[in-house]
Amino acid sequence: MEQLTLHTNKKHFQAILKGEETVEKRYVYPNNAKKYVIEEDKTDNNGEDVTIVTPVHYDALQFVCGRKKDAPRLTIEVKSSEFVVLTDENGNDLTFEENGNEYYVCQVWYTLGDIIATENVSE
Repeated sequence: MEQLTLHTNKKHFQAILKGEETVEKRYVYPNNAKKYVIEEDKTDNNGEDVTIVTPVHYDALQFVCGRKKDAPRLTIEVKSSEFVVLTDENGNDLTFEENGNEYYVCQVWYTLGDIIATENVSE
């Protein structure tokens, strides 16, 4: 089973545990892109070079609430994942600059399913 471990705060952890949060959104930056997305250069039907971006497949996400060894943990099924480029109110892609390069502001959205396991969680 492919699993990604993510750290989160108590409020967000509790919302996921209670089923109030059903989509986990994580920003993709140049320094964490390999953890979240696969970039594949291809040629489209018009002969143009394009980069196809798809989320890395994970069967489950493990959320850790805190940094202690015995911190509460929650493992939850990933039903689906989606790569999203964020836009402004006019539909224009948002961008940012880092080290002289321009990047799109993007996220991976994980649709959460059933809770698989919990550790150190007080009900």
